[in-house]
Amino acid sequence: MKRSEPLRMPEGGRSFFPGFGVFETLRVEKGLPQFVEEHWQALGEAAKALGIDRKVDFRRRASGLPPGETGRWRWVVTWEDQWESFARESPSGRVAYSLEPAPQRVGSTNWDARFKTLSYLTHWQARRAVASDEALLCNERGEIASGACSNLFWVCGQSIFTPAPEAGCRAGVVRGWVMGRCKVVEGCFPLATLEEAEEIFLTNSWIGIMPVNRYLGRAFPIGPVVRRLRKELEAALQGTTSSRKTR
Repeated sequence: MKRSEPLRMPEGGRSFFPGFGVFETLRVEKGLPQFVEEHWQALGEAAKALGIDRKVDFRRRASGLPPGETGRWRWVVTWEDQWESFARESPSGRVAYSLEPAPQRVGSTNWDARFKTLSYLTHWQARRAVASDEALLCNERGEIASGACSNLFWVCGQSIFTPAPEAGCRAGVVRGWVMGRCKVVEGCFPLATLEEAEEIFLTNSWIGIMPVNRYLGRAFPIGPVVRRLRKELEAALQGTTSSRKTR
């Protein structure tokens, strides 16, 4: 099969395609979902890469979320079916995470590294392989890729760094928000780069911006960059919530 030729669903009945699908998980705060358009775009990019057509516009179903509830709203798209689900969940109240490298590796060009696919096994295996709150994943070249369930940033001097998608990370929604407000250096960095870090933080749609307070036995303060970004994100989300309530 040529690389440019899209995968096609075989004809004749239901087929078994383990893990062949994509998903997005949105945080819902008091009945209001966050970053809806950004998640819709991310879902579209992932579905296109796998050759799947989105048939359900989940954005139109936001009004069906439980009023006043907080939790995770998940959109799932496969070749054969497309559905949504909502799970009530309260934020943990954690103020920082510990982090350590996992022995597992992700392929820098693999779909399951670059997109939120249903083939999530390597990432969960990495989480279970470490004693810390989050696992750090490297690619096949030993370069920093991401957290098991998060994107990774670090501060060194006056600069903020993050792995590029070419290293095997996902272009997460909150990652994109950070990069839209700061000058961030993307690249392929060896694991040893983190030895010079002054601040480390993680991002995803559920935890928002989460500082790392311990990495390989080294303690990290919650530094000025993380404090500023957390305040700006909170203000941005409150502004979105206020505008929705006044519509």
